[in-house]
Amino acid sequence: MTRPGRLSRSEDVQQVLRRGRSSAGDLLALHRLERAATDAPGVSGARFTVVASKRVGNAVRRNRAKRLLREAARARSWRDDLDVVLVARAPSADSDVSRVGAELDRLGGKLDVFTVVTTS
Repeated sequence: MTRPGRLSRSEDVQQVLRRGRSSAGDLLALHRLERAATDAPGVSGARFTVVASKRVGNAVRRNRAKRLLREAARARSWRDDLDVVLVARAPSADSDVSRVGAELDRLGGKLDVFTVVTTS
């Protein structure tokens, strides 16, 4: 994810976690908050951050879990007006991209986070 596409300020992340909608599964939790155009001027597209607490495991397991979540998120088409926080759960470190992606699709469908691609 490019620099403008990241949620890097802790205040922004806390706002998504407190005020946004969320859905959780076995591998991850997805939190999202709709962003007004004035909230982040100059930013186009969804902004993301991926977090993994020490409950996921040691640094190697946390980094693997975050890599899997980032890769799965990168392959999706997200709505442009969202701030998204992906929270890794412990089993995600032992999973693969296809399982993480399937769960992300399921949770994202519940929260209406993906753009709809229409074919003419």
